Amino acid sequence: MTKKEAGVTRLFPYVFVTNNRGGTELVDSASKTNRGSLMKRLLSCLSVGAIAATMLAAAPVQAQDYPKQDIHAIVGFPAGSGADVYARYFANKLSQVAKVNVIVENKPGANSSIATEYVARSKPDGYTIFIGGSDVFGSPLYLFKKPPIDPRKDFIYVSPLVSQGFILTVPADKPYNSVADLTAAMKAKGDKASYPTTNNPALILGEAYKKSAGLATVQVGYKTSADFLNDMMSGTLDWVWADPVFGLSRIREGKFKPLAVSTGKRISSIPDIPTAKEAGIADIDMNLWWVTAVPAGTPQPIVDKLNQWFTEIGKMPETKEFLAKNGAEPWTASVAETTALINKEIKDWEVYTKLGKIEPQ
Repeated sequence: MTKKEAGVTRLFPYVFVTNNRGGTELVDSASKTNRGSLMKRLLSCLSVGAIAATMLAAAPVQAQDYPKQDIHAIVGFPAGSGADVYARYFANKLSQVAKVNVIVENKPGANSSIATEYVARSKPDGYTIFIGGSDVFGSPLYLFKKPPIDPRKDFIYVSPLVSQGFILTVPADKPYNSVADLTAAMKAKGDKASYPTTNNPALILGEAYKKSAGLATVQVGYKTSADFLNDMMSGTLDWVWADPVFGLSRIREGKFKPLAVSTGKRISSIPDIPTAKEAGIADIDMNLWWVTAVPAGTPQPIVDKLNQWFTEIGKMPETKEFLAKNGAEPWTASVAETTALINKEIKDWEVYTKLGKIEPQ
């Protein structure tokens, strides 16, 4: 039906509009009273629609254009450390595949919590990423009375990078050629035996070995691995769970002998070293794996693109070769799989901190 006014035929002269109470009502669009109100409402609807359309159009463009500026890779350890060496390798490879500069920023301290908190508070746009050990996300809920981050809420976990284990080592001039040899000697020494630690994984692994073997060996804390080397070589210290970068360097120099690795399966780059379980330490299966993470709220297309790049890097022959020199292996997984791995890490660290008798600070 049509309605004529001043020689003009108007189609659908009556329209439904939303009233102030949130309901709808039928109004005569020809009414002078209703014309102004109706026009305002129509313009409002058009404006909202235009904004929504603009946002929908902008979202894929944002992901397609990423990255358009430098990416900053945050590391929780000092420049020149073993962790820094890994981070700079992956940052360099990311720069090559993403075709932008990737700048490594070292923010050491507080078990890497300074670095993780910085990333958590950064803008979630894909230009600030964390590269480091997964333990810094698994442990803070148990190491701090007031954790600076919530690992379940503050981050999106992009991809694992590295799988590695610590190595149980002894001075090369000692007559211990197996864990059984070492255990027998340490039982004889009782609390006169000692071992060094420079980090929580080494402490936890040391306590796990002591518990499994029934040892009274005394733990001695050091700041860095270099600080305890002389005491190891002089015989003051008896054994150590060494990080693979430091441990393998000393093994190649002929200063240390390896007896076991902490992982549940042998590491392909050092296949002759048995696992702790194979060597007779029943309670040890610790994989010190690396991960990259971004702030919560980072757009999913950007997260997926980063995962794609790190997967590509992990499959490069040069990555496998580089990591093999340090007793490690590349590790890749989907975003969902990486999140599941972190959730398991958080559960594992509840057990680890109890085993290591670590009180929250």
